[in-house]
Amino acid sequence: MSCWISLGIEPTRDQDAIRSAYRTRLPQHHPETDPQGFQALREAYEAALKEARSVEPAHAGDEQSPARDLLDAFDELFSDGAQRFDPAAWRGYIERLDSVSLEVVEALRWPLLERLIDSGPISNNCARLLAERLDWQGHLLRIDNVEQVEAFIERIAQPDLFDTATISSWPPPAQIETLWYVNTLEHLYQERPLDEFRDFVNQPTCLPLPNDDAWLQRLLVQLTQADVASKTLYALCAEKHRDAPDDVDWLYLLARQCSALGLEEQALSAWVRLWREHQHPQAAQWLLELCGKHQPQRLPLLIQAFDRREHFRDWPNNLSDPAQAWGSPAQRPETLTRWLNAGRQNLGGLAGAYVNWRLDGDELPLVALLLDEPDDPGLTNLYRQAWALHRGDTALLERLLAEPDSNDVLDTLVLEGLKVQAEQHLYWLQHAPIPQALTAFINAPDDGVQLNPLLGQDLALDVTQHWLRRLMALSTEQWARLDSAFEQELIASLPFGVKMLALLNREGVVLPPQPDGERLWEWHRQALFFIALMSNPLRWLTLISPALLHSMRADTGHPLSRVLPLLQRVHQQEGHFNGLLGWLSEEEPVQNDIALNLLTVPQALGSAKLPSNTRLYDCVVNDYDTFGDDLLGLMLLCGVLYQDPTLDAEQHRVLLNTISGIACSDAWFESFRDGLIKGEPVRPPREILEEQQGIDSSAFYLGIDTLRRLVMENRTAVPRTKVLRQLQQAKDDPRHGPGLRLALAALLSWSERLTLAKSGSQPVSEWNMLSLNSRLGRVACAQQSLMCQGLAIFLSLASGNAQVALGIVAITVLVQMSIILRRLHDIGFGVAMLLIGMALTIVLPFMPLVLLVLPGDSLPNRYGVPPGGEKHALEGGLQAALRRLNA
Repeated sequence: MSCWISLGIEPTRDQDAIRSAYRTRLPQHHPETDPQGFQALREAYEAALKEARSVEPAHAGDEQSPARDLLDAFDELFSDGAQRFDPAAWRGYIERLDSVSLEVVEALRWPLLERLIDSGPISNNCARLLAERLDWQGHLLRIDNVEQVEAFIERIAQPDLFDTATISSWPPPAQIETLWYVNTLEHLYQERPLDEFRDFVNQPTCLPLPNDDAWLQRLLVQLTQADVASKTLYALCAEKHRDAPDDVDWLYLLARQCSALGLEEQALSAWVRLWREHQHPQAAQWLLELCGKHQPQRLPLLIQAFDRREHFRDWPNNLSDPAQAWGSPAQRPETLTRWLNAGRQNLGGLAGAYVNWRLDGDELPLVALLLDEPDDPGLTNLYRQAWALHRGDTALLERLLAEPDSNDVLDTLVLEGLKVQAEQHLYWLQHAPIPQALTAFINAPDDGVQLNPLLGQDLALDVTQHWLRRLMALSTEQWARLDSAFEQELIASLPFGVKMLALLNREGVVLPPQPDGERLWEWHRQALFFIALMSNPLRWLTLISPALLHSMRADTGHPLSRVLPLLQRVHQQEGHFNGLLGWLSEEEPVQNDIALNLLTVPQALGSAKLPSNTRLYDCVVNDYDTFGDDLLGLMLLCGVLYQDPTLDAEQHRVLLNTISGIACSDAWFESFRDGLIKGEPVRPPREILEEQQGIDSSAFYLGIDTLRRLVMENRTAVPRTKVLRQLQQAKDDPRHGPGLRLALAALLSWSERLTLAKSGSQPVSEWNMLSLNSRLGRVACAQQSLMCQGLAIFLSLASGNAQVALGIVAITVLVQMSIILRRLHDIGFGVAMLLIGMALTIVLPFMPLVLLVLPGDSLPNRYGVPPGGEKHALEGGLQAALRRLNA
């Protein structure tokens, strides 16, 4: 294609018109976006200039002006490949400028600048020589296109990427192409994302490169930084590294080339050395990526191991100085970023739990996994060591330092890092002023020793919490000192477990001393299980596995031994802990403290054993919002608890205020509320319960009637078994509201207390006919009735006296009435039913025979235990017995 067609103009000898056409077309073929088009345009431009010069008339007699001669000389200089990039040739041209007048130089200043701006790739060093001579920078106020000229001057102010004299012998097209390629590489590397640089490099091309060692090494660095894989570059890096094995730069470049080529073993060796010898940040990043790819469960361990700070050995005496925290457990900023990145990977297992702990402080899931029987003992042991860095005391840190090396490279790196941190933490614990002050305070022989008040303020308080976070076996006296020294300021903000241990100490519950040797971790295992259980029992029991629960052992004297057997038994019987509240004793301090964290309505309703009414009262106070949609049920519950004599005066006052605080404008409501308070509850209208409140009136009335009967019978009479079974059925019905269900549970709990009191009494002999308040079974009733009737007939006939016989009959009637009454007691009835039966006997003479058919109560009732003293009927509590009967 003709050069004139490429430039879009007619053939001409006007070089300025050619340059103008070139500038016009140049934006359409940018060297970075259209390198082929730019090259073609450049070749057309140079060809047009050459042709214009060749056709100019050359008359020997014509004299040209000096300015025209110098412009032509510059064009020849710029067209000659041997001179274009040679600074010496440019200096020669500048000497010619120095030989002409200032007017000629002034006439050349801007035409020469235009030629350079339009020239494409040039040597900055050469152009800068001309710029300094013509002082373009000092004459900017005399031109219009200031911004373009300033940008050009700024560009040529940069040194050339290589010595352009090394390409002086090349053909001009090769010079221009190479210089354009090199400049494009530099631009992409400095200004654009490395992906663009890498893509450009990987484009197939064939170009000569300048023989400049400095530039070639620079290019090697750039290509390696961009992860451009090349066996040639790898061989060069390997050769340089062999020549200088201690040069960290060549080791780094070799590692990058190994990584780019996928030579993981060689790369691993190089990166590990870079980390061990230089703590190179890129080495840490690469090793973390490798670990995340092949062993993601070890990634958090490696992040922890790489969290290295310089060893600090000299703390100031000023406890408020920020340096007091140097050497205590802390995290570098890049470590926090790595935790965030690891948290997005959903690692799961120990790795996920550890990352979540470091991010948000949630320790319980991690502890549950650390205490469990490990599937991978080596991995679990490493996580235990990593946990010990933040929570272990001196003994556990010393055990970490004695940990043997591993055969696995990553595990070795983890242990090395953890040991470095453990050594620093140990030194901080043993020599830093704040830990020393705290240790001296709790170990002081004199109780009058006062703790420095600065330890409870600002930064010193944070450092104190770091010290307290380490799991220690403090004595009762030591906990009391800490508790009294910091009072509520520190206790309210203590880390996981410490606040709870401080509070338990007030009840005389402390952890036993730490043992030595192999038993050390078992002590921590028991202590952590106990602390987690006491801090958040409901969540902890959902986190642990059944295997952990049943494999756990508590030493005699350990606080855990007071509750662990109960937990294991409950899980074995129930398979869950949804109703643990009812199993926990109020008299045992550890169990009672656990129960205080379980005071919820679901726990109370889900318990296999009925909670006491004291516990139910606590649930009302602690979980009051649960009853928002069941206010009538809440009122009935409060009414039952208010009438229970086992609650104290303060509890009765709170219940009375609760009942009084519920208001309703309906006419029936006041009488209902007053009846609850007086112990004479009245039934609300059925339509109100059913239609307006959505309450099952039958269950509600059952609760009201049972409460009224308990109060009428002086709060000590056990309801009949039939009533208890109905109460249990209604209480277990999930369709009822929480208030009504808990009210029925309170009635059952009250009844259980009375029933257990009866079951504790000794059974009365069935042949003790004088004990009218006892129970008589069906068989014994039949035997005694037959014997009584037979004996009466025999004695009456033997007496031969009508008056004696009449007396015998009267005695027989009385004895038979006592037999019937005791039989009625076994069924659950009293004297009233006896009188009704006697009246019916007049009409139905065989009515007493019904007593030989009806079964007696299988549970203790108000008249005592079943005949024969069978106590197994209450095994598991009243609720379990009623559920068996209902089933």
